[in-house]
Amino acid sequence: MTAAPSPMPQQKFPPVPPPQPQGSPSDLSLDMRMAISPVPASRPRSAPLRGMSLGLVCAQAQAPAAALFREAAEDLGAQVTVLDPARITGDVAMDGVGRLLGRLYGAIECQGLAPALVRQLAEATSVPVFDGLAAGAAPETGAERDRQLRAVQAALLAALR
Repeated sequence: MTAAPSPMPQQKFPPVPPPQPQGSPSDLSLDMRMAISPVPASRPRSAPLRGMSLGLVCAQAQAPAAALFREAAEDLGAQVTVLDPARITGDVAMDGVGRLLGRLYGAIECQGLAPALVRQLAEATSVPVFDGLAAGAAPETGAERDRQLRAVQAALLAALR
């Protein structure tokens, strides 16, 4: 007859408490303070214009005003398509172009177009047409750029809700 093996004794260890920072918050390094309290996001990522397509008619897609409009619209959830003004203002009838753009886009931003042409486009389409909504003086500080961004977003939301 064989004896049953004896079970191994289990060791019990006391739970280890998480490390606590020593001293006041002002004594902690910046890295430690950031680890303790999470940094809030710079902008909320709500998307009230999700699924909407907007048209941006401009000659320079990399211009600061074009970039500001795209960022403002995309932060709200919209998709932005940059359109070449030469294809819109050529030898085509503005009524047909306006109807087509009105079916494709929920709104149209025009930058650098003649005011008369923007007016014709606005009359030919059933969607809001903006004339240089994001255009203006180049912001000198980040706070001014944020203000302009929020102003463009507010105008888009007011026109498209």
